[in-house]
Amino acid sequence: MKKHVIRNKKVRYAGITVMLTVAVLTVTVLLNAVVSSLVTRYNLYTSLLGEESFAVSEECFELLDGAFSKARKEGRSDDVRIIFCDKESEVKDYSHKNFYIYNTVRELAERFDNIKVEYVDIYTNPTEELKSYTVSKHPLTGEVMESALLPQSVIVTAGDYHNVYSWTDFYAFSSSDNLDSLWGYAGERKIASALLRAVEGKTRIAGLLMNHGETLADYEIMSILSDAGYTVVTLDLYNEEIPKECEVLISFNPKSDLISDDLSERNEIQMLDSFLSKGGKSFYVFLEKQTRALPNFEKYLGEWGVTPDYWTSGGVSYRYSVQDDTASLTSDGCTVYGSVSDSARAEHLSEAEFVVFPNATSLSVSSKNYQPDEEGSYTWRAKSRTLYPLYESGESALCWANGTVVDGGSRIMLSLTEQKNGSGSSYVGVISSASFASREYLQSAVYGNSDVLLHLFDLTGGPENNEGLRLIPFDYREISTVTTSQILFWTVVLAAVPALTVTTVALVVLIRRRRA
Repeated sequence: MKKHVIRNKKVRYAGITVMLTVAVLTVTVLLNAVVSSLVTRYNLYTSLLGEESFAVSEECFELLDGAFSKARKEGRSDDVRIIFCDKESEVKDYSHKNFYIYNTVRELAERFDNIKVEYVDIYTNPTEELKSYTVSKHPLTGEVMESALLPQSVIVTAGDYHNVYSWTDFYAFSSSDNLDSLWGYAGERKIASALLRAVEGKTRIAGLLMNHGETLADYEIMSILSDAGYTVVTLDLYNEEIPKECEVLISFNPKSDLISDDLSERNEIQMLDSFLSKGGKSFYVFLEKQTRALPNFEKYLGEWGVTPDYWTSGGVSYRYSVQDDTASLTSDGCTVYGSVSDSARAEHLSEAEFVVFPNATSLSVSSKNYQPDEEGSYTWRAKSRTLYPLYESGESALCWANGTVVDGGSRIMLSLTEQKNGSGSSYVGVISSASFASREYLQSAVYGNSDVLLHLFDLTGGPENNEGLRLIPFDYREISTVTTSQILFWTVVLAAVPALTVTTVALVVLIRRRRA
């Protein structure tokens, strides 16, 4: 009977099947344990759970590659040194202020041979070369300025150029007076800017006008100008000449008018005309709904194709205030989202989608002398100037004046006028919101206000545009080493291959059993 059972083909196959199943499960468990141990020990895995990610973006690599290539083609050296003022072992420590900066610099140095990274302990090895970097000269006055070196300092130098950065320059803070309010990492943008300035090899100056009652709500716009490659100075047009190295002038929410009459010693409008008659120059004016009427300013801007909107009642003119309950960041409808205009898209002048204009007034095309083009821009009759309405409000916007709705629909929120000169182009831009350039929006990782300003300030022919380089919040989590397409690919592979393998083996066994 026993021999008969063993000789039974079905029983024999069943026994072999059980043994194979036990053997496969045993091998699988052992193999899984061995692989898991090796992967954990040698860190051979990519977590699919989000983690803080500050890897350098491909946009940054491409930007720097273009700048370095341009420097080599023009016969300039592209070698840059980045010096950390502490021991390498300390900088690499997670608790060091420069830990994130070190990782960004390390990635860049691995990609570019011309970026050299050095570590010098300023306390145990205060070299004479290191001390020389603490001294620099004001680009206009020649005044000697000194910068203190700390273990958290980072020096970027190339040729005769050098600049000393504090660790705070590479981060975003919700309050400039409180270092505990740190919330984001801007190292990619800041380091790229520092490298661009180093290889550019020339002094670029941006002037903040100060003799018309201009006041900054905070100093974030100065950081944006620095990121765009400028040394920022203040200028009094009535008492000072515009430096020849100056490329950008900014009047931030002026409270008194331009001086332009025969009785005054200076004519500021003539100075602006002379400044903008050369290529590579630009002038920007920030307004808001509370800005008082400034006839000379507005007449001058009108010659460049744009004028602020007013409603007149009883002989009194009231500036427009824009509200849009359906396209606003705030519940009162007064922090309006701007839409990229057709002309901006056609000329590739702007790509940032989420741009906000708090407490904004509105702008209009100034006269019939500017005729509309097919792309949505406006050309001056003399053909040398073109007005681009870069951002506009939505069709649902309402325009208030003196407590009454007086108009509505799409209005210009940010304009740019280009003038073709013999030596290139010059620009005049009008931003209808002074709060557009406040810390709250320029340090946002969501809104594109900072990208817009970086793009505008870089129009005048400086280093390659660093628009779009990231400011990353510390609570931002992503899978930085695996793309979405890669995740999808491996999910399909790991799900499909085992299933197909088992199915194939089962079919082979089934066919052979039937033929047996």
